[in-house]
Amino acid sequence: MVATPAPSSAPAAVSSDRPAILLIRIAGTVAIVLMIAFLVILPTTAVHENLPGLTSPMLGFELASRPEHVFGILGRPGEPARDDVVRRTDFANEIDFVFMIAYPALFVGIAWMMAAHGALSRMMLGIVVMFAVGMAIGDALENRELLFLSGATDPAAMMPSLARLQRFTHVKWNAIFGASAVLALGALQEQGWFRWSWIAFVLAAVSGFAASFGYLRGIEIGMYLLAIGWIMAYVRAWRAG
Repeated sequence: MVATPAPSSAPAAVSSDRPAILLIRIAGTVAIVLMIAFLVILPTTAVHENLPGLTSPMLGFELASRPEHVFGILGRPGEPARDDVVRRTDFANEIDFVFMIAYPALFVGIAWMMAAHGALSRMMLGIVVMFAVGMAIGDALENRELLFLSGATDPAAMMPSLARLQRFTHVKWNAIFGASAVLALGALQEQGWFRWSWIAFVLAAVSGFAASFGYLRGIEIGMYLLAIGWIMAYVRAWRAG
C-alpha cells in the first residue's frame, strides 16, 4: 500500500494571488526594517512633556496643535537637549518618506491578496487603494510641516504650520484606520489561521477612530494592533510558498 503524504499546514498558494504576495513580501520587509530603525533612532521620551495620555514623542509631535506642545516634546530654543532630539527626529522624518511608500503598499498588497482569494470585492479593493493614496499624501504633507516645525522657534510663525499639520495628520490616520476596517472585513472571509487577523485589524480601527472623540491614546494603541495584523499578513505571504 502506498503511503499518503501528510497534509501541509501551510496555506495553499493561489496563482492569482502571486503578485499580491510578492508586494506584501517586499513592502512588508521594508516596513519592518524601517519600524525597527525608528525604534533605534527616535527619542523614547519628550524633553519636558508629551501630549496627555501619549507615550510616543513622535506621535505627540504629529498631533501637536500649539507651539507649547512642540517645545514640550523637542525642547525649548537654546536648551542643550534640543539639538540632539531635533536631529534624531528630523532624520526619522526624512527616512519616513520611504516608509510612507512601504506601508500604503502593504495595505494594498493585503487587500489585493484578499481579493484574489474572493474575500474582498473589487470595489472594496479599490477603496483600500484610495485610502492608501490618501495616507501617503497626508503623510508626505505632514512630514513637510514636521520638518519645518522642528527648526522653528517663533510661536507666531509656527501657528499656520500647526493648523496645516492638524489637517494632514487627520487625513493620514483616518485613511489608515479606514483601510484597517476594510481589511478586517476581508480577513473574516479568509481561510485558516490568517482569518484571525480580523481581530487585530478591527480593534486597530476602533481604537484609532476613538481619537476622533478625544481619546488620543487610541491612535497609539491602534498602531500596535495594526502592526500585529501586518505581521500576520507578512507571515501568511511567506508561508504561501
